[in-house]
Amino acid sequence: MKKNISIAIVTLLLAICSTSCEDFKFGNAFLDKPMSTDLTIDTVFAHKKYADQVLAEVYFSMPDFMAADGRLGWLMLEALTDLGDRPASPHAYYAGTVTAATSPGSMPYRLDDRTGYLRNSSPMGGMRTGYIYLNNVDRVPDMPSREKVIRKAEVKTIMAFHYTQMLRYYGGMPWVDRSYKPDEEVDFPRMTIEEHVRRVVDLCDEASRILPWSVAPAEEGHMTAASALAIKNRVLQFAASPLFNSEEPFMEGEASDAHYTWWGNYDRGRWQKALDAALELLDRNVQNGNYYQLVNTGNPRADFRSGYYDRGKKEVLVASHRYTRINNNWYAPCRFVMWGYTVASNVLADEFETKEGEKFDWRNNAEHAAYPFFKDGQETRDPRLYETLIVNEDELGNRKAQIYEGGLDDWNGNSSSPLGTSGPLNGVALRKFLLDYNYSGILGAHYYQCPHIRMPEIYLNIAEAMNQLGIATIKDKFGNNAYDYINMVRKRVGMPGITPDMYPQGTALQDAILHERAVEFAFEEVRYFDINRWKKKELLERSQYRLKTYKSGKDWRYDRNTPAMHERVWVKRWSNKYYLLPIPTEEINKNYGLVQNPGW
Repeated sequence: MKKNISIAIVTLLLAICSTSCEDFKFGNAFLDKPMSTDLTIDTVFAHKKYADQVLAEVYFSMPDFMAADGRLGWLMLEALTDLGDRPASPHAYYAGTVTAATSPGSMPYRLDDRTGYLRNSSPMGGMRTGYIYLNNVDRVPDMPSREKVIRKAEVKTIMAFHYTQMLRYYGGMPWVDRSYKPDEEVDFPRMTIEEHVRRVVDLCDEASRILPWSVAPAEEGHMTAASALAIKNRVLQFAASPLFNSEEPFMEGEASDAHYTWWGNYDRGRWQKALDAALELLDRNVQNGNYYQLVNTGNPRADFRSGYYDRGKKEVLVASHRYTRINNNWYAPCRFVMWGYTVASNVLADEFETKEGEKFDWRNNAEHAAYPFFKDGQETRDPRLYETLIVNEDELGNRKAQIYEGGLDDWNGNSSSPLGTSGPLNGVALRKFLLDYNYSGILGAHYYQCPHIRMPEIYLNIAEAMNQLGIATIKDKFGNNAYDYINMVRKRVGMPGITPDMYPQGTALQDAILHERAVEFAFEEVRYFDINRWKKKELLERSQYRLKTYKSGKDWRYDRNTPAMHERVWVKRWSNKYYLLPIPTEEINKNYGLVQNPGW
């Protein structure tokens, strides 16, 4: 029996045709001006303006963990839900309720070619459109030849990103490298980890030699050479990590035997390749005047917010720009938070150090417990805490947040609060991306951006790879060691640097790097993959609780004895199978030969 990719992917490939007469119907989701008649391949690729709209569809397939269609992406590791043990569908993965029986459309990475509203929001739909574009753009008469070359490299970079995501969710998966005619035999076996990584790297290398290093403001958001190299670094970093790069598979099974879910051995050189990829990006950046850099004007909170939130600030290397400006679609994720479908976790809040760089400790440090957020009106914690979560007494619009019993933002619920009745349910509320929940003040006023890879990830990847190679204290060609790269990220927000005395090379430094990634990239869909690639299930097992704050005159009392409303189901019945998603059973049962991931 042949091992084939899912029937959904086969179906979408058979719909791709290089002949000129096949009907190709566009929906209203991407046409600037919806057309009343169907378009054919011939008519679409007879004009640059229509070809550009096909390219826009490919970009539209970039994942988006925010906004209207992506709002359920808020159900991430850093959040809980007040809906009990029911899966907060569709992202059952984050709720801990995913199984092999979960609908393909309810997976965080979809293997179906989604149709209907925002039809190409599925990666498979985007790659389908991408191959249509690659196969036909050369015959557009009014597009310059050089532009065609660049646009094709952009499409290939988007495909590299999708395949990187696929690797992180499933391991080695089938590779689709061309369009197929309806009568052509299709055979798409799962790739080994080695082949999957190699093909992504090849795409990135090809694109990075073609694409410009940066683009004009009018094209901001297009893939660049820096984007391609950032994706290359991410895929190599993930593949070098212990989930795949180990002497033993994380779980036995047919997919492990075939090396779909691990390399088959441990090789230190994989960390060197990840390091080299990151340094290649930095080297090219230096050659181009350090175009990409951290936002750092000396205002820690504003700079951190601007780095992930503001377009055109040169910190973001890969982003989804599904919308031009924040508009009424933004109302949906705000409501999702307010209604309690996703509630910020205190385990996340406790990750943020004191402003002096000490680990925050409720139990054993009386000063921390007495002043967890403010003392005499001054912040006591890492500035990123206040830009990630809304805490009691911090700014909220034109007043102070009142997340205490009887306050305007009571954790018991207050319908008049902008945070809603459930937003502050655990005693803190989400601020990142939503800011102050001021819909009227931001609708139409801010350019939209969903960041996927920022410069801090490259710096921390370098530090991690240097640590794994045993060269954390050795200066590189840029005069930096692992601690210097970590401190670039910390010092931007006014946090004190770390040293080898504090965190010696090895396990201690690796834990410090994972901590730094947790607080820097909260709600950016990074933490969960960090836990998976390092097989850190113990980080999922920490007790969740509700922080209940009470006010008596000028004094505050904090109660941490009430369990949070929701526990992740897998914590109760942990299996290493959770480190990767299951391939949906309905796809396996179609007998196309897909091999299920271990344990599912």
